[in-house]
Amino acid sequence: MMRKIGVGSSNPAKIKPVERFCASLEMEVFGLEVPSGVSDQPIGDRETLEGAKNRAQAVLNQSDADIGIGLEGGVTTIGDTMYVCNWGALVDREGRCLTASGAGIALPQTIAEGINAGRELGDVIDDYTSQTNVKQGQGTIGILTNGRVTRDEMFYQIIVLLFGQLEYHSLNS
Repeated sequence: MMRKIGVGSSNPAKIKPVERFCASLEMEVFGLEVPSGVSDQPIGDRETLEGAKNRAQAVLNQSDADIGIGLEGGVTTIGDTMYVCNWGALVDREGRCLTASGAGIALPQTIAEGINAGRELGDVIDDYTSQTNVKQGQGTIGILTNGRVTRDEMFYQIIVLLFGQLEYHSLNS
């Protein structure tokens, strides 16, 4: 029987990594736009993680998915430096909630200032690069790593961590 995996977003940068991981498995992947339940621009690891968990649970609540995936990007500050932060959550019908975080990278001061002024990172990076909708493409991490790590590649690593935990718990419970 094919398992259904719902991703709590319509953003291709969030759906593509799940499709990539599930390509060789018997899993159907679909995106479903659901609310994160947190700020449009999550600040801090705690709020960003909460958004990922909320998205994953909302997918289960609003669909027939066997597994809900939530992926959320935010920013966090350590000392005087602001970083991107990324979290993922996987929830299943057995009541498991597994979480993992992804790569972080320091933001240039001008981008941090835009976020501190109340703007979303996606809008700030669009202005910074004179591009449109960077968050649905390579993402801020792609811009700041010169394309070496794109947003969907970063989220792919989170998906590997989430499904690896699911496999571990399924084999060891």
